[in-house]
Amino acid sequence: MAYQALYRVFRPQQFKDVIGQDAITTTLKNALIEQQTSHAYLFCGPRGTGKTSVAKILAKALNCRHIEAGEPDNTCDLCVAINNGSMTDVIEIDAASNNGVDEIRDIRDKAKYAPTEGKTKVYIIDEVHMLSTGAFNALLKTLEEPPAHVVFILATTEPQKIPATIISRTQRFDFRRITADDIVKRMQFILDDKKITYDDQALMVIAKAAEGGMRDALSILDQVLAFGQDHVTVENALDVTGGAAVVQLGEYLQHVAENDTAAALTTIEQLLASGKDAGRLIDDLIGYLRDLLVYQQAPALVNDTASALQDSHFKALADQFKPTQLYHMIAVLNATQGQLRLTNSPTLYLEVATVQLGQPVPQVVPAQAPVASAEVKQLEQTVAKLAKQIQTLQQGAPAATVPQSKPTTLAHQASRCPRKRFIRSSAPRRRKILKRSRRFGRTCCRCCPCRIRR
Repeated sequence: MAYQALYRVFRPQQFKDVIGQDAITTTLKNALIEQQTSHAYLFCGPRGTGKTSVAKILAKALNCRHIEAGEPDNTCDLCVAINNGSMTDVIEIDAASNNGVDEIRDIRDKAKYAPTEGKTKVYIIDEVHMLSTGAFNALLKTLEEPPAHVVFILATTEPQKIPATIISRTQRFDFRRITADDIVKRMQFILDDKKITYDDQALMVIAKAAEGGMRDALSILDQVLAFGQDHVTVENALDVTGGAAVVQLGEYLQHVAENDTAAALTTIEQLLASGKDAGRLIDDLIGYLRDLLVYQQAPALVNDTASALQDSHFKALADQFKPTQLYHMIAVLNATQGQLRLTNSPTLYLEVATVQLGQPVPQVVPAQAPVASAEVKQLEQTVAKLAKQIQTLQQGAPAATVPQSKPTTLAHQASRCPRKRFIRSSAPRRRKILKRSRRFGRTCCRCCPCRIRR
């Protein structure tokens, strides 16, 4: 038989074999024990965290003839058929290549028929976010009210691309990234099973390079085994992953701490000349500086099992660097990491970053607002006046009178009306007013006395 990759040989066959997803596996096992399984599930999470493996285990548990405590036995004919991929009632579909409306309509039409061999017909749709809008709409009704013998399991790495109408019709499970310790334990189990020697620090290097994905870790382990002839060493792991040796990182930072820029530049050139990846080198440096910060605040959190960045320079650098220096160095490396994505000459930016790291930390002085002495004096005088007025009021002195405007009442307005004044005036006065109005030949307002005769 042809050689199979480690992640295929050691794929989990039961819920207890799944690493780092205890909450999800316990929930599914309890649902199987109580026979309260849903008709549709949505598994989301980063790559290599066990979404498809858990989907196949759930499909086996739904059809197993001798299920025990929610676990399939992997010995009955249905479990063996599902493991071999010959079970016609468990259909696995790749939505990346079958994302049209016709494929989903075909699923909808075939879902009506009862399973031929097992108890439940299971559809596992991988990368479901790749389906088109029309395909999602065609899946809606069937996903909401499928036949009693059908279960849909949707898996995706990008749940934000799935319509909310689809998510609301499923039970959603979010798979988390697997910790480095769990990945190391799984690799130790595999290597012990294959009787292969290894270094513990090399496994930690591989776990860090996998970034929380078990499949990526086993793929890197496969490459290291092929490179090192069935022996896992730190040097082989660093060569395969493109990382830098811990000793070299410590020497580089020691040169930076001593302001020996020439020696630090020489170390960078040697690392890049040996084939190290520039982006991975910056990641390792940032991780080293992070461990220095954590060690300064809580030394118990940094140990040989939790960190692969431990060497003879580590404790000396932790005592030599101040937290402000470490913050500055991390900021410079982060900026350089962003620049590396847009250039074809990473050596240039790494050399510039090395020179910046050797410079003293810039002191940020907070800017002070200019003091306006005239305005301050004016405000002081105003406050003094107010204080005097308050003191006068407290002593019972009459407050300064404030001129008030006369109230405007209807009686006052009526007294000023020309018509009222004309009626209340004497006869000679009336004749005088009428004579003046005829002389000018116009009225000043609707109350003008000249209108009275009209």
